[in-house]
Amino acid sequence: MDPAVAAVAATAATTLVTAMTTDAWDHTRRGFGRLLGLGGRAGESGGVEVEAEAELEHARETVLTAYERGDAAALGEAHENWAARLGAALEANAHRSAECERLLRELIAGQPGADGEIRALGAALRGSQTHGVYSQVIQSGGAGAQGPGASVTVNNHHHGPGAAQAGIPRGES
Repeated sequence: MDPAVAAVAATAATTLVTAMTTDAWDHTRRGFGRLLGLGGRAGESGGVEVEAEAELEHARETVLTAYERGDAAALGEAHENWAARLGAALEANAHRSAECERLLRELIAGQPGADGEIRALGAALRGSQTHGVYSQVIQSGGAGAQGPGASVTVNNHHHGPGAAQAGIPRGES
């Protein structure tokens, strides 16, 4: 999975799993239902959204049980599963990058780093349509090797299959 997709999927999964234990669940379920329903064929997207919302509701029951028991492993597994599922949905809908970005802005607004992750996701999804992926990952804050409040920007440009034969490098950082 593209690193930009993985980053925003992980943030979205955190929002999703956390919302499963709060009063914000109804709004969040509908939003993620729309996001997961993007892959439906024309004319059946409403049915796909309903199925996605039912799956989300079932997952919520599992998360609530784990939350009530204090089962951090089960909560972590739910997070990993949803990050993978959301990442796959985003990659499958690269041709709808603007819609994915709009939905994610609604759903994960306010999460640390979300805006930069969504911008990088948009670039990655648009790049995947031309057989290349360009991602920009921006990390701010923290007290890493660069010191408190420093920002780090990493630009990656990867080309898809066949790029090497066309004389284009496979990747550069």
